[in-house]
Amino acid sequence: MEGISVGSRAITTGTPIKAAGIREAETLARILVAVVRREQVPGGAHFGPGDDIPYDITSVADLDGDIWLRRPSDPASTQRNHWIMRDHDPDEHEGAAAGVYLTPHLLTEYGPVTAIQPKTR
Repeated sequence: MEGISVGSRAITTGTPIKAAGIREAETLARILVAVVRREQVPGGAHFGPGDDIPYDITSVADLDGDIWLRRPSDPASTQRNHWIMRDHDPDEHEGAAAGVYLTPHLLTEYGPVTAIQPKTR
């Protein structure tokens, strides 16, 4: 397998990505952005393709700053949770963004995402 290293994480670009039918270059770029964000802000919660988003995170922001809200659907697996875009505007966003995404698909299509912490009083 071919691969590269970014910081402390090795990224392979071989057959698992191709076997999953993922657009290799775009997915790899999204993974690398997530790695860079993690290294720049170690305490932040950044998630890219292939990551799991912990169950206690209920909203995230994508690369464009759009907010996605979690709709839990399977307590046994956060990978099967549904995500919808808050404030979807057909004039501003692509039509596909109006849909519901499972966690892996959200991260592949719109990731990396960053957790949004609830405001405290």
